[in-house]
Amino acid sequence: MFKLQVPFSSALALISRQVSAQMLLLCSVLCLTACQPQEPPSAFGTLERERVLLTAPATELLLQLDATEGASIAAGQPLLQLDPQLQQLKVDKATAEVNRAKAALALLLQGNRSEQIAAAAARLEQAKVRRADSQRQLARAKELRAQRLSSQAELDAAQLAVQVAEAQWADQHQQLLELQAGSRVEVIAQAQFSLQSAEQTLLLEQKLLADLSVVASRAGVLEDLPYHRGERVPQGAVVAVIAAADAPYARIYLPQTALTQFKVGQQVQIHIDGYTEAVAGTIRKIATEASFTPYFALHQAERARLMYVTEITLPATLTLPTGLPVQLRLGAQ
Repeated sequence: MFKLQVPFSSALALISRQVSAQMLLLCSVLCLTACQPQEPPSAFGTLERERVLLTAPATELLLQLDATEGASIAAGQPLLQLDPQLQQLKVDKATAEVNRAKAALALLLQGNRSEQIAAAAARLEQAKVRRADSQRQLARAKELRAQRLSSQAELDAAQLAVQVAEAQWADQHQQLLELQAGSRVEVIAQAQFSLQSAEQTLLLEQKLLADLSVVASRAGVLEDLPYHRGERVPQGAVVAVIAAADAPYARIYLPQTALTQFKVGQQVQIHIDGYTEAVAGTIRKIATEASFTPYFALHQAERARLMYVTEITLPATLTLPTGLPVQLRLGAQ
């Protein structure tokens, strides 16, 4: 077999050239790495605004939408209308109950009619006449009994008739006094309480009817309208989502090692992606319990670390969109 013979000096030169090339490549990589800017240690998060969730007060059909998603809305602006037919019937029933309670109270306050009093007086006069007649019959029965012209049973019957006439006269007399005195104070108080209860029920039903016209509770941007016209919305379901127009805030995930650098009320500088200048903010909250951060908030090497959610209030004049990445430099502020 033919073998290629390489001189020792040539082999040594080849190895030297290979080592030199590798060293040159390593030096180039180190130089490039050293030239790249090193990002300072930072905490990351997103720009947020308070989200207002408006819910359905009852299970009703969605009749119409008065606003569109993404539109700027003012406080009190109509957003959508739920079917008010059933609730309107409840309002009408409560209104009728209020009217009934008012009429009952007015009747008690007005007292009895003059015709009722006159009729009671007439019945009292009849009872008086019967009483006088029974007394005359008793006197005659006594005379006849004394002359032995009647039996003891007849005398007893005459005495009983007098007692019955006396009781009837007393009953009619008390009825007349009752009509003349009018309603009792306690009965009037009960009627007043019944009227107040009916009025409160009416206010409640009217409030539920008004709530079926969903309006914006705060000014901001209408982010979402989950339901479409014609759908039946269940009670308690979210029907509108508003991003409040108030001052935005930064939600930062602060590493545990940096907790000692910050405190509530401290002024800090926030860097926002796409915004050239740092924005001054005030720390308003630092969570007391650690939590794992979302994957998008930190570098890959830091995603497994426990972080503390920190909220930083930003100026109200900041009009940047919600969700932008933000950054808080750790160290000196």
